[in-house]
Amino acid sequence: MSRHYLFLLAQGMPAAGLQWPALLYTAQGEQCRTTLGALPTWLAGAAVVLVLPMEMAGCCKLDPVPGRRPTRESLAYAAEEQLAEALETLHLAFGPPDAGGYRQVVTVALEEYRHLMSMLQAQGIDPVAVHVDADLLGTEEACALWFEGRWLLGGADGTRLAVSERQAHVLSRRLAPRLWLAEPGSPGEALSDKHVASAVGRLVDGGGTAVDLRQGTMRRQRSSPPWQALGGGMLAALLLVCLAGYLRADWLQQQALLQHAENVQMFARWAPGQVPGADLAAQVQALEQRPGPPTAVERLAMLADPLAGVGNVTIEHAEAKTSEGWTIDVVAQGFDDLERLRQRAPGVRMGHARQVGEGVRATISWLEAE
Repeated sequence: MSRHYLFLLAQGMPAAGLQWPALLYTAQGEQCRTTLGALPTWLAGAAVVLVLPMEMAGCCKLDPVPGRRPTRESLAYAAEEQLAEALETLHLAFGPPDAGGYRQVVTVALEEYRHLMSMLQAQGIDPVAVHVDADLLGTEEACALWFEGRWLLGGADGTRLAVSERQAHVLSRRLAPRLWLAEPGSPGEALSDKHVASAVGRLVDGGGTAVDLRQGTMRRQRSSPPWQALGGGMLAALLLVCLAGYLRADWLQQQALLQHAENVQMFARWAPGQVPGADLAAQVQALEQRPGPPTAVERLAMLADPLAGVGNVTIEHAEAKTSEGWTIDVVAQGFDDLERLRQRAPGVRMGHARQVGEGVRATISWLEAE
């Protein structure tokens, strides 16, 4: 997202009205000076980052607070001892914890901050972020930057100050060594030890690590564009269609499970002893194609070959018993015919036999071969 930076200058703090002088740094890198009440109309609805002067803010370092994700309330109470004013009169913004658990805390007067935001919002400007200029110096190294007639002190050591040129000369000898930056030809060049092409550009580059004051009750309320309402309705309709499809698919799945259970029961009755497989239709087809057990007549016909070989034996009665095989009444011309039958059919056992007028009547048992 292309962002425009609106710097409110420290000179306007006493009045804090629409005549507050400001420096606008556009997303295209252009700069222009204006006032809070004469901002370009094209900023309405644009992504604007508001930058406050360090003179209207306070800053301190907060010791580690117990808990993995402490609430804003617990952080505020932990910082209360370091604040010069009552907690309820301030707006507090907290940075993320560093490696040691310490957090940067930035404070501004709550009513003054609300008044400032209302003046911007009256012009259609709702800042996407709010920073303090000294906090835009980054966290990589301790440094100072000459910007709009004063020195901003910030960087890695946690110091956040705005001081005059005379104060900077004193602090440069007392503070830990830091890099002093200024534009060529600026009044701060005498104290600087390195030039920067653009002081405002240097601040814009450090916005990634600065504490954003749009937190808590002052966080940005994201407004939904008109098309989002239509998109939301379409999404709701799509969700209803998906839900209906899901419910129908679930119902069909339940019906399929019930039908499968019924099929398994029918299969168990149709083919007792068979274990139902995953594909019952294929299993039924395979069982139907497999030859079934022979009938009683078919089993008795297996005795036909031995009888035909003997030639003089006739079956009068046959009875099948499950465990004992067959009991058969036969009539033969003589005992030697019965003996030949016994030899040709190993499963035949002779029972009682008697001589009758037309030959020999006998009862034999026959156990089928497995």
